[in-house]
Amino acid sequence: MNDLNKANKIISSQDGVSGHVPELLGRDIAPLGEIIEAYPIQAGVSADRKYKVHFYGYDGAYLLRLFEESALAFKRSEFEALHRMQAMTVHCSRPIAMGRWETEGTYFLLVSYIDGTDAQHILPISPKPQQLRVGMQAGEELSRISCYPAPEGMESWTDRYVRRTERELDVLKSKGITSRGIEAVTVKVRSSASLTEARPSVFLHGSFEPANLIVHQGRLAGVVGFGGFDWGDPLYEFSRLGLYSRGVSTLFCTGQILGYHGGQEPDSEFWELYALYAASGAVSLVAKTVGNKSSELNTVIERVDRLAEDHEDFANVRPSWFAAL
Repeated sequence: MNDLNKANKIISSQDGVSGHVPELLGRDIAPLGEIIEAYPIQAGVSADRKYKVHFYGYDGAYLLRLFEESALAFKRSEFEALHRMQAMTVHCSRPIAMGRWETEGTYFLLVSYIDGTDAQHILPISPKPQQLRVGMQAGEELSRISCYPAPEGMESWTDRYVRRTERELDVLKSKGITSRGIEAVTVKVRSSASLTEARPSVFLHGSFEPANLIVHQGRLAGVVGFGGFDWGDPLYEFSRLGLYSRGVSTLFCTGQILGYHGGQEPDSEFWELYALYAASGAVSLVAKTVGNKSSELNTVIERVDRLAEDHEDFANVRPSWFAAL
């Protein structure tokens, strides 16, 4: 199968949209009115029930999410954040409406639908210049996302960061989880924690990686997956780069870093924090995997070992795959 056929197969199958949902047809949602088409979306890890829907008299598609009342407060914050992202010209879903669904205890969130394919699937078969370009566009989007400051009165980033990492390190120690990579990230986290002092606290997407970036016609169409948002140092968003994105495309990773910095290679302060947060992200991933009793632990440890190797056990703060252009 050639690359074009592979791409067509991915585009047709990896969006997770299939079948019809007749029970949604005819439902009214203000201000758009009547749903005339509805398709379930299976992709993603959210507990929400998700549907791609169309409304009578409107072009384009929309994303309808149904969720339980227990998530209402968090969803309101997400809805507000999407409004703020629009004001900052971030390419993401446009929030339309939110409210109580017909079923008791169920609520809905309606946003615009972004057409395309997630970067995790399309980048590995894309030309190298496109991988780099999408990465640079992602970095530009990330720089705009980080312009949303944390609410006043929030606990400092360094206090929250230190408390969380100490808790996660305790999990690794108590379970006896170790490897060369885990030892390297543990030493890095403990030795460089002071770098977080006086760092700013802003809106964090929380899962900024290729799986949550939509590509259409060779360009980044938008950012999705804001449901795991948090607040913290804007550079903490890079903690997933060496663990997740690196396995998809190192050119994308290079592009994201350059795009975030306006096309220029970052300074030494960035690299020091990048290395710390890469190590912190690894500790968090292992602790979470252990806590969930996941069968993926060996795969996760291999990923952490690769991260440490990229940094020569953190003797280098800049990863070996980074290519200054």
